[in-house]
Amino acid sequence: MISVLSIDFDYFIDASAAERDQYFLTGGEDIPREQLDSMWTERYAAYPQIARIGVIAEFDPFKWFLESLNLDAASVFVSETHRAIKQLIDSLPQGEQLMIVNVDFHHDFYHYFSGDDYCNCGNWLRRVLEERPTVQVRWIRRADSQLATLEGDVPFAHTTDLASVFREHFDYVFLCRSPEWSPPHLSSRYEELVWALFEARPAPLPRGA
Repeated sequence: MISVLSIDFDYFIDASAAERDQYFLTGGEDIPREQLDSMWTERYAAYPQIARIGVIAEFDPFKWFLESLNLDAASVFVSETHRAIKQLIDSLPQGEQLMIVNVDFHHDFYHYFSGDDYCNCGNWLRRVLEERPTVQVRWIRRADSQLATLEGDVPFAHTTDLASVFREHFDYVFLCRSPEWSPPHLSSRYEELVWALFEARPAPLPRGA
């Protein structure tokens, strides 16, 4: 079995679903990248409490876990967007059983897309399961993460037990920032996870798609 650990930094932000809905940007990858900074500046001005948001207590133990993996660089992928994980998954042999453990505030099993945007940061897992229905999925979510889809609750296993990840073996690790849902003042905390994976200080920060 090939095991992939998928990590979205937005999982570690110490904000409830209600706070995210009120304070954070509305929209996803449809927001032009060149407008993100100015849009976040407007949100900070409207909601100064955003600047006081940190990361959850589980952040440091998880970072130490990443440091312990000692994966070679070819097995580690870093990206701004979660949609890029589809490229990794598509490169894995179809005949191999695949397990994806997704540490994420969102389930990424949404329906929405527009035009030619067949696969995006919100529906990549739906696309994977449509194309490879035998894939095993376990979602590590937050207590107030949304479970609902158009068909009902998500059709795969889910838990709030982040520590369960520490007992797993992984062949690949994918990490993304998701800047639409991650306040910019937390960028240095995201980069701590990148350094933990690559164990490269003070080498240049690896950049993804």
